[in-house]
Amino acid sequence: MTASTATPPSTDRPAPRRAPGGGLPAHRAVIRWAVRLFRREWRQQMLTLALLTVAVIGATFAVSATYNMASSSDATFGRADHLLRLDGGDPAVLDSRLAAARAWFGTIDAIGHHYVQVPGLFDPVDVRAQNPDGAYGAPMLALRQGRYPAGAGEIAVTDGVAHTLRTGLGRRVSLDGHDRLVVGVVENPKDLTDEFALVDPAHADPPQTVTVLVAGDQASLEAFRNTIDGPLVRESRPAMTRTVIAAVTLALATIGLLLVSLVAAAGFIVVAQRRQRQLGMLAAMGATRRHLRLVMLANGTVVGAVAAVLGTTIGVAAWLLVAGRVETAAGHRIDRFDLPWATLGAEMVLAVATATAAAWWPARAIARTPIMSALSARPPRPRPARRTAVAAVVLLAAGVTCLVLSGGTNPVLISAGTLATAVGVLFVGPTAIRLLAAARGGMPVAVRLALTDLVRYQARAGAALAAMSLALGISVAVVAGSAAAEYQARHSAGLGNLADTTLLVRIGRPTPVIPIRTPDQLASLQAQLDAIAGNLGTPTVTPLDMAVVASYADPGQPGGQPGHPAVEIGTPVADGQTMTSYPLYVATPELLRLYRLDTTAVAADTEVLSVRTGALELVNIPERRVYPKTQALPDTRYSSMPNSMVTASMMARHGWQPARVGWLVDADHPLTGQELTTAQNLAATAGLTIESRHEQASLGALRTGAVAAGALLALGILAMTVGLIRGEAAGDLRTLTATGAPRRVRRTLTATTSGALALLGAVLGLAGAYLALVSVLHRDLDALTDVPVAHLAAATVGLPVLAAVAGWLLAGREPSSLSRRRLD
Repeated sequence: MTASTATPPSTDRPAPRRAPGGGLPAHRAVIRWAVRLFRREWRQQMLTLALLTVAVIGATFAVSATYNMASSSDATFGRADHLLRLDGGDPAVLDSRLAAARAWFGTIDAIGHHYVQVPGLFDPVDVRAQNPDGAYGAPMLALRQGRYPAGAGEIAVTDGVAHTLRTGLGRRVSLDGHDRLVVGVVENPKDLTDEFALVDPAHADPPQTVTVLVAGDQASLEAFRNTIDGPLVRESRPAMTRTVIAAVTLALATIGLLLVSLVAAAGFIVVAQRRQRQLGMLAAMGATRRHLRLVMLANGTVVGAVAAVLGTTIGVAAWLLVAGRVETAAGHRIDRFDLPWATLGAEMVLAVATATAAAWWPARAIARTPIMSALSARPPRPRPARRTAVAAVVLLAAGVTCLVLSGGTNPVLISAGTLATAVGVLFVGPTAIRLLAAARGGMPVAVRLALTDLVRYQARAGAALAAMSLALGISVAVVAGSAAAEYQARHSAGLGNLADTTLLVRIGRPTPVIPIRTPDQLASLQAQLDAIAGNLGTPTVTPLDMAVVASYADPGQPGGQPGHPAVEIGTPVADGQTMTSYPLYVATPELLRLYRLDTTAVAADTEVLSVRTGALELVNIPERRVYPKTQALPDTRYSSMPNSMVTASMMARHGWQPARVGWLVDADHPLTGQELTTAQNLAATAGLTIESRHEQASLGALRTGAVAAGALLALGILAMTVGLIRGEAAGDLRTLTATGAPRRVRRTLTATTSGALALLGAVLGLAGAYLALVSVLHRDLDALTDVPVAHLAAATVGLPVLAAVAGWLLAGREPSSLSRRRLD
């Protein structure tokens, strides 16, 4: 019998499966190690953190400023959707139309306007009857001092009217025969150039015009218009204002986040190089490539979160401090806390995301580094720039295409085109560095060494160059864009009424009938004019005459002097039924000289010289349908200048005679407030009126601020980057010092590195900004002909010089040790 042995049951259990690389516990351990390393080495990462923080500050401030600097349609419409302009000439018709509007729309807000002439001044004062608590007009009125008028003898004025009338709070002023006490200083907070006087609506004079604010849709407005007989002027609030602001803000936020990622990449490349040995040891102990990447990604997330919080806080605080000082440039009051908070919040989140993403490329590169190379901490060989050059061409082509197709109005295409163009310009950086280094032959040794270091440390130098190019590109875009906006404004609305050196002195006020004046009266007026001109030094005085129909006598206005009809020139309006007439001055040799013309420059058969085009017809004459032969007159772009003239031959054929109507007084300096006040007083006593330049908002302060902000941001990035590059090349500096290189060599190294990076950043930023502007404004390239040379020179020439000088002055200190090297 054979004995059988039973096999005991196995007690071995299958080993638990572990995820490759240690799974989640290993990831948590690596993340904790990365965070602890950041806490221990935060001083070594201060430069990276500062770079990121500065970038977030710049993006936050730019978004806040753009959102608040844009003008608001509330200046004209208040809270209403539409406005109606009613004529107050017939009180009965005005009352019936107000009643019809109230019945149709329910709630209306009526603002009366009574225009009062001031002795010595050509422009009347708008005496406005407005309820401060109106249903729709409240945003158009704010009290700065005192209180609102509440009785027949009270008035409030804006600061401009107070200056014109030489009055102030608590003083009395006489307007249109009413003596009133100034009880308040008011303004239109949405338009600081809106000058007016405010009276109590219950005690106001009959209005000459009434602005009626109403709410409703466009269909309701047009339906109401069909119920009204006769013309009705109406306007609707622009529907795209907030959309355009949001699009610009989004584009700026996109560019700002791109700047964040570029700055972060520059910093994380340095962090990866500094941790190369530590990561090499971690890889030698069995860490996978995923673990090595995770170390850098966790570091990027932590640094991005800290920079996002600090940068946004400081950026908002900086805007709160500056907001009050840019209200004049903006032309309206700014609510400091009216910020795009949702956009700023999204920017903080995306700043963390972009910082983490920026750490990915250095993490990928360090994870692929062989262990022995990592332990030796050798800098990687620079990669060829051919791929980046190809990518630059593709991105630039795509960006320009999007910007051209956007037409300047499509927010999606504008954002995509701006981003692609910016990234394309940035990809040119490595090629630009290599081209600059290739030209180092024949230069001093220190200069050649500095340019060689830029190629050796091409990754961090290229990222920093990209960040500087973007910062300066934004600055140049703001400068050139604002100059283009002013150019377009001038060519749509002119340069204003007059130059700041010019006075237009008129005899009385323009009327279709020129009073008949005796030689003694003209001599007396000439003496008064000489007194006004004598107050301005030695100005050039040009008499102004108009052609009058001497064969026809007109009795003039009731209570006025008889005279002769003044010949005018008219252009048909859109309806084809009415004409707009303009003064027609006599083309005297003195007046032609103002336009750099003489009598020989006028063709013999020319009858009228004018800046206006189209079908021009002579009006206010006995004949009808007289279309003169015209010649173009150089356009001064000033609306009150004599822009149409009649030749002597035309006057002789029709028997017209010249009649003196005023003088142009052109001083050799901008007129001061005291000179204008004295001229106004002299004109008032003589029955003359003075017209001077109306103040216009200028974007010069915005351009100066943009250049300063871009330069500071670029200098901050440059200082940190140069410090990193020179720190990485400290061994070379020790060698030079040990071999007896003087302090001048150390200064030259740093100055060359700073100046070269700043010069490349300025050139690329300028090229990218103008490439984008040309793409957007390709239908109106004339807008870019007004080049702000001073501001662009400061950004593109002054900055590299300043960077080189600063590098020279700050780089003379000898290394503390010639032999000791810092341990990692």
